[in-house]
Amino acid sequence: MAHSLTPTVDDTRTNATFEDLMWALSRPGQPRDMSEEGFWSLAESLLDRECSFHCEDDASLSSVLTATGARPAPLAEADYVFAAIDSAEKLKVLASLRIGSLAYPDDAATLFAPARLGSGQRLRLSGPGIRDSITIDIDGVDPAFWQMRARAIRYPLGWDLYLVDGKRLLGIPRSTKIEVL
Repeated sequence: MAHSLTPTVDDTRTNATFEDLMWALSRPGQPRDMSEEGFWSLAESLLDRECSFHCEDDASLSSVLTATGARPAPLAEADYVFAAIDSAEKLKVLASLRIGSLAYPDDAATLFAPARLGSGQRLRLSGPGIRDSITIDIDGVDPAFWQMRARAIRYPLGWDLYLVDGKRLLGIPRSTKIEVL
């Protein structure tokens, strides 16, 4: 007797969101339109009982993230971090994000942050997944964030970044070099 493993509507939605995440990280600096807005669909595709998360200043998002089965954790121990990066005070806290180790670089955190794409600080990105370089504009991110990121990342050590602007997603992996213009 054959069994059919037809995907459910939820499976189809989370698979599409996971594809958006992978696409964004493999094509740094190129915004990707998602089918759903905000952090919940991203978390639903990534978080499960084996994951930990940290959510800065958003109790409602934190309670929704807990529904995935993932456990809340202090920032320095979290697999996934959901935080705004729009002020110097918030950047000081983010300096403790996990960067992995040479033996396990994949033990680094992944940072999700709100931003406005298409205006603001001009950046030039280069590295794997980018032909020559790409120039992007990001607003809603404290300008000092890019310096903090440069100090924290020593490839393969470092953390990956996703910027979320409504239904738009932009990925910046730790292998991407960023020049502030």
